[in-house]
Amino acid sequence: MKTEFSQSSGIDRRTLLKLGASAAAAGSVLPSFPAGAASDPKLVEAAKKEGTVSLYSSASTGPNNAAAEAFKKKYGIEVSVYRAGSADVATRVQTEESAGRPQADALIIEEPALSLLVPYLAAYDSPERAKIDAAYKAPQYTLIRMYMAQLGWNTNTVKPADAPKDWKDLLDPKWKGRFGSLDPHVTATTLAWQVMVSQLYGPSYLQGFGANKPKLYASTNAMSQAIVSGEIDMGVTNSFGVIQLADTGAPIGGVVPKNTVLFGGNISVFSKAPHPNAARLFCDFACSGEGQTLINVAGATIPTHPEASAPKAGSLAELGKVHSFVQPDYKMIIGKTQELLAEWDKHVK
Repeated sequence: MKTEFSQSSGIDRRTLLKLGASAAAAGSVLPSFPAGAASDPKLVEAAKKEGTVSLYSSASTGPNNAAAEAFKKKYGIEVSVYRAGSADVATRVQTEESAGRPQADALIIEEPALSLLVPYLAAYDSPERAKIDAAYKAPQYTLIRMYMAQLGWNTNTVKPADAPKDWKDLLDPKWKGRFGSLDPHVTATTLAWQVMVSQLYGPSYLQGFGANKPKLYASTNAMSQAIVSGEIDMGVTNSFGVIQLADTGAPIGGVVPKNTVLFGGNISVFSKAPHPNAARLFCDFACSGEGQTLINVAGATIPTHPEASAPKAGSLAELGKVHSFVQPDYKMIIGKTQELLAEWDKHVK
């Protein structure tokens, strides 16, 4: 897999991940999994005595429910889930920590919110991380689910011969007012995409993009529904959103351009977790091949554990044969957020 970075960053892939890392639940008949590095029996016993674990998550409902139900079935431990957007999760954690009343045990979240919460996270080297590539883990977190930026369109209104193949096709005047984008004032994934296309095509790209009058949406779900309803013909969306809607029979398809951004969700435990043993046991489960298969199948995302499988989303090894992935430098993006937003606002109304 070829991985590209900002030419000015001078930072390798592992360093970027350490600087900065989002369906229905899985079926009732679960696949069998090879025996992994089992959790410490003493940890399991202590976690069962605690009896519950509080998960804060920015992942969608499907992955959260799949993990919570399977974990309870396996260990008899309840999982309470607070699910919200990354920014809202980060705000809630910071508020609780500042008040000296931490409530969360475990965390599943994406960048850049993850970077804001690292001071509250414990270093935990789960035994289930042993087979996960070092590039996907840091002392305080492990990358467990990934997805890509892609173009999605309504298959009733966009015919195969007219469908775009690359990001630069969005500059064609025929798409003026007919496509959508996530609002970067709401989601940092759009800022990462903005950095990528500027590197690929130069600073004039955003000007041409804005001239075609994209409609802006506050969430992937809102834009996906706009595509399916025919409000817009297509949008700059993500791979899991297209897979999930296509599975419902909705008229949506798409393509992942050769150069795309790779995003991901991470699992962590809090240093002041009210239920520290249950938090670590849940982290073990989420990192394992079994847990990652359930989470990624339910979320239509890509696992990082080599024994996990999510066929509809694919694997990084296979996808990397035809795609060049950019993993965002979120330290840079956080530092230049206002500059990037100003550039966006200058060209995209």
